[in-house]
Amino acid sequence: MRLSSSLWFRASRVATFISSTALANAGAQQLNTSAAAAGVGGNFIARARGYDAVAWNPANLGLPGNPGFSITILPVTASFTLDPITLADIKSVQDQKAPNVVSRATRQSWLDKVTAAGGETGTPSGGMNVALSAGPFALQVGMTAFGAVKLNPDAVQAILFGNVAPDGSVRTLNFQNSKYNGGAVTTTALSYGHAFGERKEGNGIFAFGATVKMITGNAVSMGQDAGSSINANGGTIAFPSVGTRTSQDCRDDTGQIKAGCAVMNDAGFFSNGSGFGADIGVSWLRDKLGLSAAIQNVFNTFSWDQSTLAYRPGSGQFDVSGDTTNFDEQAFANAPVSLKNAIANYKFKPTISAGLAYELRRDVTLSADVRQQMASDDAVIIGPKTSLGAGVEYRGIPTISLRGGAGYITGGSVFSFGAGLRFGHYELGGAVALQQGDNKGTSLFINLFSLR
Repeated sequence: MRLSSSLWFRASRVATFISSTALANAGAQQLNTSAAAAGVGGNFIARARGYDAVAWNPANLGLPGNPGFSITILPVTASFTLDPITLADIKSVQDQKAPNVVSRATRQSWLDKVTAAGGETGTPSGGMNVALSAGPFALQVGMTAFGAVKLNPDAVQAILFGNVAPDGSVRTLNFQNSKYNGGAVTTTALSYGHAFGERKEGNGIFAFGATVKMITGNAVSMGQDAGSSINANGGTIAFPSVGTRTSQDCRDDTGQIKAGCAVMNDAGFFSNGSGFGADIGVSWLRDKLGLSAAIQNVFNTFSWDQSTLAYRPGSGQFDVSGDTTNFDEQAFANAPVSLKNAIANYKFKPTISAGLAYELRRDVTLSADVRQQMASDDAVIIGPKTSLGAGVEYRGIPTISLRGGAGYITGGSVFSFGAGLRFGHYELGGAVALQQGDNKGTSLFINLFSLR
């Protein structure tokens, strides 16, 4: 991509560094372990049984239909939304004969979209886990990655054009409100469900369940613009960030770990935060109809360990004579108050959900869910804040299950499709979800081994 002068090339290079840093550090807290749940669009709270109940509703471990034993090993899920310049837009350029050259007309159309939308946003998330259940108990251990990035229109123009407008005039740009956050945690969750009463003809059965969990912070990074600008004479970059230390020797001459130093423990994971939390759920089942409700993070004490974090000034100056930047790590204590507060508020908040499942036929099950994250924008948010949808599973073909779902999510809609290949108690499953609206993107779920 050719800019109008070497000066604006340097401006673009610095702005691109900021945006690429945001994306590189950006993938619910207990990950879904079920291909069936992903295939029906996550409308699964009343259907989850066995190891699935940890992520959806622990009360279901006490209901009829819960398996005596179930296990899944390393199901993988990944999601990435990008809007209004989407992954499809970028891929279409990469598919061209000259993928490293983006025409001015294409760049201008992208900038027009970003300007109309008020900025470019992205929300990556994903992870993997291991889960099993034995009767009314279930255990899940997994890592979840999550994040969000926003670049204002001026920051996107600096990347695409520098600050030279299509008519050749020089603009003054600022990166106000551009920011990113991202992190990863490992969660160990233990669930138990108990039913009250006996299942009899015409009577319903009620169950209550709870999950206790231990959370370890693996890594975190966040940054926000603090007055970056580009003008005709040069520019100033001010994009401070805080996050996990990455470049230091954490042991002294005696081999002991230095105070405030983030190192890998014997399990191979970074320990940059800790806490405990709990979920609760209730379920009611009568004949073909099931109703469920759950609250995740009724309480959650997790917080990031600030003694293991570092501050990076993210400052720079550039003009026709050259450029200088400073992204070197410093003590976290030197960070701006706004970033210190952002780290302190980057926690898990409650999520409330409710749903139903109905067995229309022996081989057809319908489900519907509503879910609301009770979190402000400065908390950890994984997926849309609000979702309302329905799904269907068809099992009428021997060894094959077909699934689909659709729903409203914050700012748009989502459509999902999935299938499972069954061999006795074993299933190989997968699903894909397509998100439209304010944050367009794709989610992928693959489960190579599950037994129940």
